[in-house]
Amino acid sequence: MKVFFLATSLILCGFASIAQVKKTNNSTSSSIGFSIKGKINGIGNSELYLAHYFGSTQQVIKDTAQADAQGNFVFQGKDELPKGLYLISFSKNRYLDVIIGNTNFSFETDTLDPINHMKFQNSAENEAFFGFQREMGKRYVELRKLEMEKKDPVQIASIRKEIIQYQQSWFEKNKLLFVSKLVRATFEPEIPPFKKKVSTPKDSTEFYQYQFSYYKKHFFDNLDLNDERFIRTPFLQKKIEKYFEDLVVQQPDSIIKDADLLMSKIKNKEVRRYVIYKIASTYETSNIVGTDAAFAHMGEKYYVGEASLWDTTTVRQMRDRIKVLKPLLIGKRIPELLLTDPSGKRLTTASIPGEYTLVYFYDPECSHCKEETPKLMAQANYFKSKKISVLATSIARNKKQWTDFIKEYKMESIYNGIDIHPSAKSGKEEYYTDFLRTFDIYSTPIIYILDKNKRIIGKKIPTDKIQDFISFYENRQKELGIK
Repeated sequence: MKVFFLATSLILCGFASIAQVKKTNNSTSSSIGFSIKGKINGIGNSELYLAHYFGSTQQVIKDTAQADAQGNFVFQGKDELPKGLYLISFSKNRYLDVIIGNTNFSFETDTLDPINHMKFQNSAENEAFFGFQREMGKRYVELRKLEMEKKDPVQIASIRKEIIQYQQSWFEKNKLLFVSKLVRATFEPEIPPFKKKVSTPKDSTEFYQYQFSYYKKHFFDNLDLNDERFIRTPFLQKKIEKYFEDLVVQQPDSIIKDADLLMSKIKNKEVRRYVIYKIASTYETSNIVGTDAAFAHMGEKYYVGEASLWDTTTVRQMRDRIKVLKPLLIGKRIPELLLTDPSGKRLTTASIPGEYTLVYFYDPECSHCKEETPKLMAQANYFKSKKISVLATSIARNKKQWTDFIKEYKMESIYNGIDIHPSAKSGKEEYYTDFLRTFDIYSTPIIYILDKNKRIIGKKIPTDKIQDFISFYENRQKELGIK
């Protein structure tokens, strides 16, 4: 594939300074922002690092420490640590999750059973956190044993009831601590019983619709969307991803509606920035046709429209990106192509007949184009049966390479064009089209599929998926009653 421009991840620059992995030097200053003393028996003379989560896929290193022969170490620095869920990595693929609220505490444990042997001093958050893990771990071991042994269902139900009672008591006892919010965020919304008796297929449909609707509406109830500490946990990212992957119809209107509804609930500036970034980045790079309209919406409404949240470079780049994308969204009439065909005559998109038009942008020197073009031409009979006209457009302005490419790949049966035009005044060659800015051609080959009115119905479709896409499109039109 020949790549001309890196068109993805523009919005990431708004978070670049936050999400970078960085190391905070230990401070010898008398001003201490954090001091975490630890002892892990069994890790003598090892290096450890302290990092906070940034969503579920990144960690930001804040400090490193060297354990002595007895496993003693200190994380220490003059700057305050941002609050949230951290991890302490103490050996290969082994780590402890700890909550950073109070930044001056100590703990001791060992490598044999870090959770059950953990003891904290001066950290109510972590005492409650590890106490919950110990108690729940013990109770679930007991429950799983009974279930595997297929013991008395009444006994199993009793254990389950005890677990619920313990959780309720624990939440009440620790309701003022962040750990209470953190644990609650892992719970799914509880769906109330369906009030109607299910006795017919129609009742079943209503039952499942009720469950889905309630679950979706209350999906974020257990997560405080205005507590920025959740940015530094895995749970906010996982919730957003699950919501948009599993509960939102992957069509632009649905994505936009649900994104706006979610954003209406978020007032905290940092959480707002993070959620905007997550949704926009998802649909900037999505492989689902048409969802870039959701990206354009997020960019226009929440980047350009809320410019104070971002740096000026991010806003400018987003504005430029939207300017390219909006005319190319599904349903838009494709910008007119003004080309010259091999005989020297003018060739335009509008002049090409057919129920569909397939615009194939390529570069004669592109190795991937040389692989894909034979696959395109092998579908000639299919194109004819569906009244699909193919317009192959060279984005490189070299006549010999262009004509040689047409001859080598036997493309004479389709429409061929190049952006070279002799000037009527000077006789010199003129170029009309900025392929990057007008058609978002940052790599080749790229395919646009148009309906008979030259409106975009598909774009960036792989060559071997053209027929599948046409079938999907026609079936969808039938479902909607559109001829």
